[in-house]
Amino acid sequence: MIDLQPFAYDVVMIDPPWPWETYSAAGQAKSPEAQYDTMSFDDIEALRAGDLLATGGVMMMWCTWPLFDRQAAVMRAWGVKPVTGGAWAKRTASGKLRWGTGYVLRSVCEPFLIGALKDSGARGPGVSNLIGTIDEALVDGVAREHSRKPDEAYALIEAVAPGLRRADIFARQRRPGWDGWGNEASKFDGVAP
Repeated sequence: MIDLQPFAYDVVMIDPPWPWETYSAAGQAKSPEAQYDTMSFDDIEALRAGDLLATGGVMMMWCTWPLFDRQAAVMRAWGVKPVTGGAWAKRTASGKLRWGTGYVLRSVCEPFLIGALKDSGARGPGVSNLIGTIDEALVDGVAREHSRKPDEAYALIEAVAPGLRRADIFARQRRPGWDGWGNEASKFDGVAP
């Protein structure tokens, strides 16, 4: 694990360990708490993740549909203004849509928000292409272990923002060209997708 530098990153991808409530004990086995330690919203908000962004940088924050409003508020509290977003269409290894759990509707996708610093003027070099490309794209990738994000999302960012400083917060795997941070940053190193 590396030391993260404040105000240094052009792109920050973050997947906080959001708290989760189930309706019954039957749902606990699939909950985040059964997979890893989660944090309260107050503790996540206190992380000040927006301080990692360089002037003109952007943040990609993974969310969940039931908590989306509260998660957007966390991004704003970090000093990052949500400006667009998208979703990851989760696939099985055979290419079918992977059905997840849900409170009212079972979802086959996971949303994300893209944000920029509130007080920042123009985005940094190459970052405007990131926002434009992700706004038009649906990340389509294989769902693997709980909360492990698709390689396709990283590849998209690397393709539209080559050479920029990138950080992956609450990473599940170290990647070349990314500064990774999190309790499980090396959990899947050496494991084929």
